[in-house]
Amino acid sequence: MKSTMLGMRLEREIRAQPGVWTRLAQSTAAARLAQALDDDVVLVGSGSSLFIAQLGGLALRRRGLRATALAATEARLDHRAYAGKTVVAISQSGRSSDVLAALDTLAPRRLIALTNAIDSPLAARADWAIDVEAGSELAVPATKSVSATVAIVLRAASLLSGETSRDAAVLVDCAGAVSAWFEAPGYAELVAAAGHIARRRSVIVLGSDYGLPIAHETALKLKEASYLHAEGFAAGEFRHGSVAMVDASCAVLGIVDADALDIVARPLRDLAKSDALRWTIGSPPIDTLPRLGPVVAEAYNSLAWLVSAQLIALHAARARGVDSDAPRGLTKALVSETP
Repeated sequence: MKSTMLGMRLEREIRAQPGVWTRLAQSTAAARLAQALDDDVVLVGSGSSLFIAQLGGLALRRRGLRATALAATEARLDHRAYAGKTVVAISQSGRSSDVLAALDTLAPRRLIALTNAIDSPLAARADWAIDVEAGSELAVPATKSVSATVAIVLRAASLLSGETSRDAAVLVDCAGAVSAWFEAPGYAELVAAAGHIARRRSVIVLGSDYGLPIAHETALKLKEASYLHAEGFAAGEFRHGSVAMVDASCAVLGIVDADALDIVARPLRDLAKSDALRWTIGSPPIDTLPRLGPVVAEAYNSLAWLVSAQLIALHAARARGVDSDAPRGLTKALVSETP
């Protein structure tokens, strides 16, 4: 099979995301989430959904709410401080056995479900079931449902504080900028970079603040879609030991915005002598390092970061001859344990 044919479903779903965001701009999903939240929230998920929970928790804490992200798989042992609270359960399929088991342990006072399957067991169990409206996903790595949920959570957090920086018009502008970038020269530059990344032994993804959960999600996409060894790190903490593993066989990606610029720039500069390949994802430049992906207004820059991560994973997979539509050992949802 030609490499350009590998991951065709994944590519279609990545490219469909601006249309999803445009529809969400007219949706009531974010307003419903804001209405359902209170000032003491636990966000629960696994895999990509956990990273969304971490980003959402940060957005809510930025606005003075008590919000904690909890891995569904850790709830059985780490639950005493979270039991009986408002829980936001995030699951693309709404059938994740890990998430459903976590809810049994947490016994929420109020359960809000964020899911792409409004007819799922999770939605049926919830006091508030919110459809993220991403449409069907046929490729195993989740894309549309991830960015749609992020858009909803970010907009809901802003609604709670009365901000207008993430209103419908700004989301539509973001969608338009990303859609236009698909046909711009920057797309070919990202594809070329992904080809180089595909030949590395390890990929390190550095982030801070909102960029940290995106760094973890970027690493996950690279692992599941292309089988590359990849890890996400807090950029500041990376310098405290982990930097020692970087050499010329590595690629390093820095997720950067204005707030995180100084924190992410420092390790990227430190690594100049390692001969590792280095790129940034985001708008502020770091010296002369090449930048990958679309640039959008700060309010929804995490959506552009996600698209960049997904495309790097897709094209790295193609360069390695991997069909990212159906990675080995994975299914759309972990719904039962193997005996």
